[in-house]
Amino acid sequence: MTELLLLSRWLGAVPGFLAERCGPGARVGFVPTASSIYPDRAWVDLDRTTLLDQGFDVVDIDIDAMSVAQLGIALNAVDAVFVSGGNVFHLLATMRRTGFDRLLTDRVRAGLPYLGVSAGACVVGADIEPLRLLDDPAEAPGLTSTTGLGWIDEVIVPHADGIVSGRAVVDELRTRYGSRFTLRMLEDDQALLVSGSERSVVPS
Repeated sequence: MTELLLLSRWLGAVPGFLAERCGPGARVGFVPTASSIYPDRAWVDLDRTTLLDQGFDVVDIDIDAMSVAQLGIALNAVDAVFVSGGNVFHLLATMRRTGFDRLLTDRVRAGLPYLGVSAGACVVGADIEPLRLLDDPAEAPGLTSTTGLGWIDEVIVPHADGIVSGRAVVDELRTRYGSRFTLRMLEDDQALLVSGSERSVVPS
């Protein structure tokens, strides 16, 4: 059964999600790829530190530097996967280029809990085209399709309260794409919990 926690920004919902599915002290595979194109990755460092402070064993999975075989071994060695934020177009392009998209999809469908924040949440949806108003597609020049991993039939829109990108950008995204896509607007203190066919927005 698919178990997802799709977070906008903050990680308050993580301990409860993992405690129910993995028990205390879970080993979490941490994927920082979405931010690898930026010199400043302070939000990624904050996420990693937060997970450690919450009592989890965190191990990085660098999908740019690992072979498909190594990625498979890494996924087999963790209790859950956490994909951090950055540029969702770069993240999707890298997942496809390395084959991590297929490996991860197989593991998640087999029951591996998945946690994604911001870009890490957006990439699992139906499409990432609407997110061009939040992230720059030019930072992923090799990406030929914006179709997401398709684990859910919605488009996750993080930071919907406008604190990160501004309210005008969020409103424009909703106006421009709301008739074409099913948008799931998540404020920074919210997360979408997916457990099998059940979905609910929870505080985080």
